[in-house]
Amino acid sequence: MATSTKTKPEPGPKPDFFVVENHLKCQTEEGEVSLDLRIPIERLELFMDMDEIEEKLLPKYLREQILWPEDKEKIVNMRDGAKAFGMLMRYAEEVGKRMGADLGESSPSTSSSEDTGGQSDSTSDATSA
Repeated sequence: MATSTKTKPEPGPKPDFFVVENHLKCQTEEGEVSLDLRIPIERLELFMDMDEIEEKLLPKYLREQILWPEDKEKIVNMRDGAKAFGMLMRYAEEVGKRMGADLGESSPSTSSSEDTGGQSDSTSDATSA
């Protein structure tokens, strides 16, 4: 019997953005930047007001009003402003997901019947025989 030894495939490059626990990990030419997705309720309330802000003002609003000071420093010190902009927009998207809704869209607050693969029986269906 011939045994073939399989070599493990080389891991591919990390994606530009991925979430690990409460942090958005961003791959940049300057190294990995980690942004904390946990924000206090006052900042969440400001975050919910973002629909009223002009799109071109969103990056500054996110930096000044939403990000933690240490995360803001990471963003403003980046050489690649386009990458920093992309990171801010992805950050806003991920915070929105944590709140249960994407920016500008509402989504179900609970995932009861969606996760079970079918609808749950209502009480009226269960009692009628």
